[in-house]
Amino acid sequence: MLKVIKLYLLVFAIWLTSGAAMAKDLVVDRAIFEDVTAAMSLDQVKAATFDPAPGVIFERFSRSTFWVRLLVDAPADAGPLAVRIRPTLLDSAMLYYPAAEAGGSERVLDLSARSAQKDARIELQPGLSTLYLRAESIGAILIHAQVMTQASGMAQDLDDYLELGAVLAIYALLTVIMVGLVVMRRDSLGVFFFVHLLVCLVLYILVFGFFETFLAEDWLHGKTATRLTVIANFLSFCLLMQSVMGYVGMRRLQRWTLFASAIYVVLMVLFFVADRHQVLRFTSVFGALTTFALLGVMLGMFVGFSKNKSISLVARLIAGFLVALFIAIVCRSMLQVLGVLEGGAFLLQSPAWRGVFIPLGLVGFLWQRDRVQNHALVESQIEKAIAEVQMKDKTQRLATQSQFMAMLMHELKTPLYIIQVATSSLSRHIAASNPDIKRLDNIARAADDINFIIDRCVQADRLDQSDLPVHKTPVALKTLLSEVKNIKGYERITCSGIEQAKVVTDFQYARIILINLVTNALKYSPPESLIQLSVQEAPLMAGQGLTIRITNAVAGAGRPDPLKVFTRYYRAEGAKKEVGAGLGLWLANSLAVKLGSELRCSSDAEYVHFDFQLELS
Repeated sequence: MLKVIKLYLLVFAIWLTSGAAMAKDLVVDRAIFEDVTAAMSLDQVKAATFDPAPGVIFERFSRSTFWVRLLVDAPADAGPLAVRIRPTLLDSAMLYYPAAEAGGSERVLDLSARSAQKDARIELQPGLSTLYLRAESIGAILIHAQVMTQASGMAQDLDDYLELGAVLAIYALLTVIMVGLVVMRRDSLGVFFFVHLLVCLVLYILVFGFFETFLAEDWLHGKTATRLTVIANFLSFCLLMQSVMGYVGMRRLQRWTLFASAIYVVLMVLFFVADRHQVLRFTSVFGALTTFALLGVMLGMFVGFSKNKSISLVARLIAGFLVALFIAIVCRSMLQVLGVLEGGAFLLQSPAWRGVFIPLGLVGFLWQRDRVQNHALVESQIEKAIAEVQMKDKTQRLATQSQFMAMLMHELKTPLYIIQVATSSLSRHIAASNPDIKRLDNIARAADDINFIIDRCVQADRLDQSDLPVHKTPVALKTLLSEVKNIKGYERITCSGIEQAKVVTDFQYARIILINLVTNALKYSPPESLIQLSVQEAPLMAGQGLTIRITNAVAGAGRPDPLKVFTRYYRAEGAKKEVGAGLGLWLANSLAVKLGSELRCSSDAEYVHFDFQLELS
């Protein structure tokens, strides 16, 4: 980027010094007269009152004919004089000038063609002569009429082509950069920057009639192509700004800019089918207002940029100066277009200034975007490194937790087994009427509860460690349902529905799910109530299946919250009176998800229902 800036500054210096060969203009006085009838003769115009005019005349859109009076001081022995009108956009131009011979009749020269406006030859008597230029245009009238000697004309040609070379060098440099960016990044911002760059270059070449230097196509030398490019210039600027707004997150303004772009597209179509004068007139007003709005947005974005203290103060001051200068130049041009400011010299030079500031703005914006992207890349790399460290730490903690759980469960199982064996042995040697029997039953029940919690914790830890692989095979439903016979309290379970069927599932997963659901129903239902286990056919997304429903009556624990019942460690307030860890239903649902299903909970005033679906074989 630093090399690009150095090359730009070198070319910019060449452009600034290109005006060293100053062309001497022989016009010593200018005046203008508006013929609203567009039908006055030269004699009538000579008798009319002219108003003083500046060197560059600008008149907003009008269907009138404008007469420009030029007082020329021709030197002796100057030879043929060059007449030049810039820009070469007059639709009709006639030059009336006195003959070089004494007593000769007044001559008329047709300057309607762009080539004639760019350079025509006349001969005048030495001394002061009065010339009249009759000009008409469907667009705005912008006239810089000059009369000069051949030597001065050559000096001006040198000046013009030095300026053209500098502008082309600047645009060529940025075009190479933009092509590389578009090919590498392929984002809309780079594409619209590139398009606007090309449109600005084409507009500059067309306005000053340089296209004949490169191409011989007649339609490019006509005025239609130039005026269409003016509309395309506003369009490309709008598209560029909407892309910039999308880049900085201004979505609402982006939609408004797209709407403005659509209007310019419509104007380009109307240019061929409607009154071109009115189309160009509306384009100038709408384009100026749109440009003011977009400059306001640009200024707002720059204010945000200037507050970024991570950027050096020198860079912010330089950027601020350039942005302020660019906005001042564009605003002055647009105010002249709207007729708020008089004169047209600055408006005439604005295409050349755009050739300087558009690339400069591009360089600055690309520098800022690269800086932001590099900063974001560094931050993402830092975040990635932190995430990797955190993941590694989490993995180590889970591994340590798993080892601790395994050790703890093993160490608890051994004394619990001894307690259970001792309790069972003592119970066989004590009479049923002995009051110690009740105490031994309480000890045995407490040991069973602890064993139950340990089993759930082990299963949950294995699930967290993904230590339970899924192996789906055909399983007889009767075999699966028979697993509930080993649950304490099985005598309270009543089974109904299909039993002679096969399902496709992981037997161990389905077994754990079923045991957890039945155990939960037994625990949280009234002690003497029945648990209903029913099986019925149910359609699945992949085909036919079965739904196993387990229903229990509502006890003192109340109904569970259907939205929280499968949450890890969740226990209703009433359920906290019972022994448990809040892992059973969470574990059952997690395993059901691994099987490609899920558990469902519903309840009414008297019963709680849990549904579990299996795929038929």
